[in-house]
Amino acid sequence: MYKIPITFTPDERKDRAVICDRFKDCLAAHRDGPVFVIGSWQTGDFCHIYAAAIHHFSVDPSRPFAILLVVAEEFGAAGLFNDIHFAIQPILKVGNRFTLYHTDPLTKNWAMVGMSAVANLDNARTPYDATFYAKDAVQQMARGQPLSPVWADIVRGGEQVQSKAYNDICMSFMQEYIDRFGRSTGREKFICMWGRTSGAPNPSRALGGANPHYDSSETGNFQLCAALYAFCNVKAIFLVGDGFNEETVALPFVFNLGAFWKRSRREGFMGRFQENGFFNYMTTFYDCDVVHVGMKSGGMDALGLWGQKVVFMDTLTSPQVTINRVEAWHTQNIVPVTISAMPTSMGKAIEAQRRRDPTAFKTTFGSKGKVTAMAEIASKLSNAFKLADMKKVAAAVMHLFD
Repeated sequence: MYKIPITFTPDERKDRAVICDRFKDCLAAHRDGPVFVIGSWQTGDFCHIYAAAIHHFSVDPSRPFAILLVVAEEFGAAGLFNDIHFAIQPILKVGNRFTLYHTDPLTKNWAMVGMSAVANLDNARTPYDATFYAKDAVQQMARGQPLSPVWADIVRGGEQVQSKAYNDICMSFMQEYIDRFGRSTGREKFICMWGRTSGAPNPSRALGGANPHYDSSETGNFQLCAALYAFCNVKAIFLVGDGFNEETVALPFVFNLGAFWKRSRREGFMGRFQENGFFNYMTTFYDCDVVHVGMKSGGMDALGLWGQKVVFMDTLTSPQVTINRVEAWHTQNIVPVTISAMPTSMGKAIEAQRRRDPTAFKTTFGSKGKVTAMAEIASKLSNAFKLADMKKVAAAVMHLFD
């Protein structure tokens, strides 16, 4: 693996011509193979590029492959660097030619200027392109096995640092789990319920993150937990992430993993993709049947690449480009369910505006004024699921259990 920085002086970081030229020079230096260009704020898309790399090297190990990681000042890249080394380095064999280009931090606006400058070059590729580049590899995955066997060896190998960290995580909650639910007497069924709150505007991030309509709500999470337990005959529901209120955490059939990766004594070494590898470890060593449920996100896609069974919720008003990506990775492991109403008031407001005008909202808010206007619409709407939608999700989950 070659790691090549693209540097700028302080003055150059605001010079359009210099930024565009450096980006173009990078792609010109790698003209014999694809260069996947991605911003450090696009963390949810990284698993698509991982999959593209695996497919690429399985087809032609000698052809160059590169990632251009465009680092924005507003978004850290440490986790992405960790994940690139973790997910791609082990699959490189003799003759593989992988290069990671990475920029000095730029403001997001200037970063996007550089990305736009190379978007139409012949060897430039986007995360969207990566989805279809990797489609065949994803479609051929065996249930229960990660996309790359090498990943399984890393996760399950007792001497690997990742394996030891995953074991630490399990040990940190195992006694509490046994005290509440007892020891397993066979292959039992569990649901991992994932919260998502990364899209919502908040005081520290006035415009919010990407795709706020895909956020979950505390009210909706409580409803869905109760419905899934009632319909799916599971031993317990694990809560993962944030967005769960005390009422949900207190349910007798719920076990709260929370930010499970922080339980490891090696906290901080993992990137997002490695965090999701924990569930490959857990389902392998504890022989449990697990289905993950959450809103559409890169995290759900990553779990699917780990061989996990995933049901994620999507909206009926998704643009065609999103529908195309979802269908490309719709497999026996990764199952989308379209729901008629999003489980947050903001999500419902965005959907209502999209029905009137499909161009009303793309992926992020462009100004505080637009946040305020959408919040006004949202104030009149609920944070609840519809019963029919929850039944659709439950049916998909039951179909995935062995």
